[in-house]
Amino acid sequence: MIRIPYGQSDFEGIIVDKKFYQDRTHFISTLEDWNSPYPVFLRPRRFGKSLFVSMLHYYYGLEYKAKFQDLFGDLYIGKNPTKLANSYLVLRLEFSRIDTATHESTYDGFYTNVYLGVSSFLAVYRSFFSEEQSKFVLSQKSPEALVKSVVTLCKDNKVPHKIYLLIDEYDHFANELLSFDMDRFKTGVSQNGFVRKLYESFKTATGEGIIERIFITGVSPVTLDSLTSGFNISNNITLNPVFHEMMGFTGAEVEHILHLSDIPVDTIPGMLNDLREWYDGYRFSGKEKNHLFNPDMVLYFLLEYSIDQTYPRKMLDSNIMSDYSKIGEIFKIGGEELNRFALLERLVEQGYIDFPLTEIFNLKKTFSQDDFLSLLFYMGLLTMREARLVGSRFEVPNYVIKKLYFEYFTSIFLEKKSLTQVRNNIGQSVTALLEDGNPEPFFNIVVEVLKENHSNRDEMSYGEKHLQTLMIGLLFPYESYMIHSEYEARRGYPDIFLEQIPSKPIPFEIVMELKYIPKSKADTVPTKIAEAQTQLDGYMSSGRFARPNVRGFYVAFLGGEVFEWKEWGAY
Repeated sequence: MIRIPYGQSDFEGIIVDKKFYQDRTHFISTLEDWNSPYPVFLRPRRFGKSLFVSMLHYYYGLEYKAKFQDLFGDLYIGKNPTKLANSYLVLRLEFSRIDTATHESTYDGFYTNVYLGVSSFLAVYRSFFSEEQSKFVLSQKSPEALVKSVVTLCKDNKVPHKIYLLIDEYDHFANELLSFDMDRFKTGVSQNGFVRKLYESFKTATGEGIIERIFITGVSPVTLDSLTSGFNISNNITLNPVFHEMMGFTGAEVEHILHLSDIPVDTIPGMLNDLREWYDGYRFSGKEKNHLFNPDMVLYFLLEYSIDQTYPRKMLDSNIMSDYSKIGEIFKIGGEELNRFALLERLVEQGYIDFPLTEIFNLKKTFSQDDFLSLLFYMGLLTMREARLVGSRFEVPNYVIKKLYFEYFTSIFLEKKSLTQVRNNIGQSVTALLEDGNPEPFFNIVVEVLKENHSNRDEMSYGEKHLQTLMIGLLFPYESYMIHSEYEARRGYPDIFLEQIPSKPIPFEIVMELKYIPKSKADTVPTKIAEAQTQLDGYMSSGRFARPNVRGFYVAFLGGEVFEWKEWGAY
């Protein structure tokens, strides 16, 4: 039984405690042989970036030379070490945990993070610097001055080792600024702000031969414009298929982890399919066929499962939820929330969206629709499906992200004060549906939401797909089932299917067939109802649904009102 390192990003702690580590050390050789010694690598939150940076620190840090065999002996790089192992002074910086409330707090937090990295560097490599020199460095009052002073000391003292600069979460605070204060983002991060000045000092140090290698991680390229202005030596390897699997788990690796976890062999195929549905689907290159699992989500599942050998009560890790729940802030960037909501509506209805990916954001120009969609990709809220003649086709990667989209989508529909009571009653209506097999309270809520949001909408622009999307959105916040739209059955595709999940057995699964008839076509109601009955008959007699614990319903809406609903077998 393996020990799960959920939430841990210290490489030494994982190895020493003999916890599970998916070997990614062969990428050390790949990075060393790469044509640029200054790569930038972007991945969504909780994808293993900090652990990878930690691993590089232990591999290259001069101070860990005596520990090399203990830490790397059983890994690929321990058996195939490079000539640069443990040969650098490592300066490690990270830019999370910065208070972005004001310009002053943002700058102070940025400065403090650089100060802490430089202070640690001077303490670890104190044999190369006098106490007075260290005090002088730490007396500097700007981030770039801290770095310049270290570089100057390395030159003056003729330190016989180069610096390997590791920067983790380079854009963390910048992404927060972008979502609520574009002007402050531009003055602090781009133009001639403090971020650009720091990276200019890094570039100068590489030109002087003091900083020899740099590895930068983050989530999005929103700050790369500043880097390319003041630091135009970096190489963005984010979309390169060579590095596609540098972080994340492949399907084969997840299956192997399940076997290592002492899970009964006969249950592994079903469990693997469930994990694919919830946590898989990430593709970061149009040339790459393999999808990746979010590693944090998989480890969360295994940690919860190890407690009592049952699925987690909540399949969505609350920490992931807090990271991605800021989706609403992303939609408000530049004050374009309403226009972007139309994009979201198109995405959740058709399941994909096409656009050319922005690789470097030029914030001197307007933050465009393509920039916005690209940001969703970098944050893990969209993934590449395939390359197109112009741009690429992107889709929602998995059920976790789909759930977040639908919950945000529905929150927009329910934000009106007049729907306060409706919001309170949704849970009760879902309970009536699941426990009593009575969908009427839920249908009534759908009607109320339609009245408030679509009363003035051209009924020709409103249709069955809109109705289906709204109903799925209202059902999504509840984790008693998995929601499928257009679920493939042998005899068709039911509009909505509520499937039981192992963590929360429900009394029965539910199939719904929806029909929307505009008031202008009221004469077609009998035909549409007959069609719904025929389709439902087909679904319920198929091998997938012909079971006692599956109940089927059809509902026909005439305009914004329920005209008729019936349960299968009662018509």
